[in-house]
Amino acid sequence: MPRKTPSAPRADSVVLPVDAYLELQAFHDELVGIAHTIDPTTEPAPAVRKPEESRRRALAKVFRLWAEQMDRSLKAIRPA
Repeated sequence: MPRKTPSAPRADSVVLPVDAYLELQAFHDELVGIAHTIDPTTEPAPAVRKPEESRRRALAKVFRLWAEQMDRSLKAIRPA
């Protein structure tokens, strides 16, 4: 009967070299910048949007969500 190998415990954090952490932080900042360029939050939202504005807002939302996910990941990572 084959032995089962124990599953590795789930890590709550990851240790990375500082340069890798800084690269991830720069990528996060770039995502936030892209989202802001596509759809600045300071721009007043019209009551009725054109289809192209809706697509831009949806795309900006994707980048914002991606940036938020990166932010959560960066908070879990500790530089070495």
